Amino acid sequence: MHRMNHAIERLDSARVASAVEAANERGRPLYLIVLATKPCYIKLASLVHACVAHGVPFLLIDSGQHYDADLTGARRELGYEHLVAAAFGIRGSLIERAAQLAHGVAELSACLQASGLRMSAIPVISGDTSTAALFPQYWYFAHGIRSVHVEAGLRSLAPPGPEHWRALDDNIRAQRACQWLPVPDEPFPEGVDTRLASVVSGLLLAPVARNAEQLVREGYPAGCIERVGSLSSDAVKLAQAAPAGVSIFERHPQLADGRWLRVDLHRRENMTPQRVAAVLEGIARLSRDGFQVVLIKTNALMGALRQHGLTGLLADVQKRGVVVHELWPSYADVIAFLASPHCRAIYTDSGGLQEEAAVLGVPCMTCRFSTDRPETVLDVQANLLVPPLSATFVHRHVAALLSGDADAAWPGLADGARLYGHEVGAEIARRLAGYEPPDPLAGAQARYAKEAG
Repeated sequence: MHRMNHAIERLDSARVASAVEAANERGRPLYLIVLATKPCYIKLASLVHACVAHGVPFLLIDSGQHYDADLTGARRELGYEHLVAAAFGIRGSLIERAAQLAHGVAELSACLQASGLRMSAIPVISGDTSTAALFPQYWYFAHGIRSVHVEAGLRSLAPPGPEHWRALDDNIRAQRACQWLPVPDEPFPEGVDTRLASVVSGLLLAPVARNAEQLVREGYPAGCIERVGSLSSDAVKLAQAAPAGVSIFERHPQLADGRWLRVDLHRRENMTPQRVAAVLEGIARLSRDGFQVVLIKTNALMGALRQHGLTGLLADVQKRGVVVHELWPSYADVIAFLASPHCRAIYTDSGGLQEEAAVLGVPCMTCRFSTDRPETVLDVQANLLVPPLSATFVHRHVAALLSGDADAAWPGLADGARLYGHEVGAEIARRLAGYEPPDPLAGAQARYAKEAG
């Protein structure tokens, strides 16, 4: 690869030429599989490997939305880092990244045109990142070509309002019996990003039935929607099959003693002073009660503590017995810990971890007032919301759930492994191999014809 002085930071010209040649020779679209954040690096791994195995022409494009080594290591860990063809290296705020991404898309478009691509180039975007929202919009504006959206139809649902949580104070499990309502702006900005990603997509790949049904309710044609499962299912298996290195229990021997509650937060809505303080004080009280708690120092959490002048809270919870770890850089470590007898449960605001916990049959408590994986709460019942209403609320309900009958709190743990399917990457690759995309829009064709003339 060589470095460029433009929007594309790195470009593998040989890989681009080879992929373009394959698409032209086979008369098939060239798929642009777009990476953006840590969940993309993890979840798209099996799809990338399956496209190689099935001979699907593709280029792997990394927007660079996540760039810290601790967040991008899954590319190497899951065996496909060498396949990245172009990296944009976007940085800055949401607005700054949006502008840089537009320039990257324009430059990539010019690169493919110069490489002699005669077939359509179709972005394949995943999930609910700002890259997933904006890359297909920019590509659509440039070419009139619709994208493929993996993980389409994720929408947040929640029990109705804060007063509902106060009413549930005696039995938080009763949340499963009430009517859940849509929460369109949570999480921010992912709740809107996932909608924008689908607007200009021609093939919507939904993980579960709820997602597919939601897309139909929103007016998407049923013929454009296919239920395929979640790539999280594949990612767990890839991590478990990865070559053994220094294990999480060798790196942190203390974790091999007893059973632990793993806590991690990174969602923007949880980074307010009140919510951060509620969680940290709540888990400190759990530690005082004798529960073993390990808190992960995510970048977002540490940034919020510094921003709000609350770094003293972290030292306080450590003094009260909570074990605090730097971010675990290895995805295999996370999965190995979750799958071990030393993981009692997790308390998280991560959507991916809600899926992975369901796949592994691990009790999950979600630190949010809503979830975009409601199937884990309402369908297989392997998850429960425990929002950061107050330190007392967090402490009371997490302690009660951990102390009570796990089968009563999470009766669907044994069903979680079936929720998200198997060999999902291979299934998506097969569908891409046979996908007949709609023609580019006539207006875009006319514009390009005029420019070419």
